[in-house]
Amino acid sequence: MKIVIFLLSLIISSLAWANKAACYAIHDPDRKNVCLAMSSRQNAYCYSVKDADTKNMCLGNVMQQLSYCYNIKAHDMKQQCLAQVK
Repeated sequence: MKIVIFLLSLIISSLAWANKAACYAIHDPDRKNVCLAMSSRQNAYCYSVKDADTKNMCLGNVMQQLSYCYNIKAHDMKQQCLAQVK
């Protein structure tokens, strides 16, 4: 789980410069969909993410709504989401 949190935080923090073309090079479907959601600011990609916590993290960040962060079960990921979504 810690590796998922680390990878997700890495993806989200580096997406300021990411573009959709770079996202398509990612092989892991969940990571690819998070990247596409963040780079295009479209929540539809988040709904394709299978892991529930990652999906809520994605939705919270894309939609800038804390309610998604509160649905995250993993404590560390929830705290990260709450810190990122303002």
